[in-house]
Amino acid sequence: MIARLALQQYSTANGANFEALLSIPLSERVPALIGEYGLKRMHRLIKLVLNEFCCSIALPKNKKPTETKIAVVARDLILVADEDQLSMEDLIVFFELAKNVRYGKFKSLPTHYSIMEKLEQFRKERYASFVRIKEQKEAEVRLLGPTERTALNPLLSKNFLKMLK
Repeated sequence: MIARLALQQYSTANGANFEALLSIPLSERVPALIGEYGLKRMHRLIKLVLNEFCCSIALPKNKKPTETKIAVVARDLILVADEDQLSMEDLIVFFELAKNVRYGKFKSLPTHYSIMEKLEQFRKERYASFVRIKEQKEAEVRLLGPTERTALNPLLSKNFLKMLK
């Protein structure tokens, strides 16, 4: 149910809606949630999402990753989330896209390496979208032209002295 809501809000027919994902406030991303709820609780939550993903792939039961392997991948997902400021929505959308073979098919067991390799593709797409959005916003600001400063220029020594008084 949560995955369905995340997909409705943060994905399109072509894949992830990175503009919407990048607009999630920093206070609602994994690193901030770890600070608020604790590392153990977030690790359990990411393990739950990861376990759901692994169970959704049509593989025999003996090909499913063990609890230990899931815990290790969840730990690495936390490290990646901290590095890129990912949200839980990012991870959910990534797993849904990976399940739908967006980043290639899992040949057999979804291993640590194969999951992280597919996540790297997701991260590259996300970063490319971030750069594109940033360049668009900078172009919009440049179109506004130069603006008048409302404060005195602090670099001029007489203005700096006036500001100190």
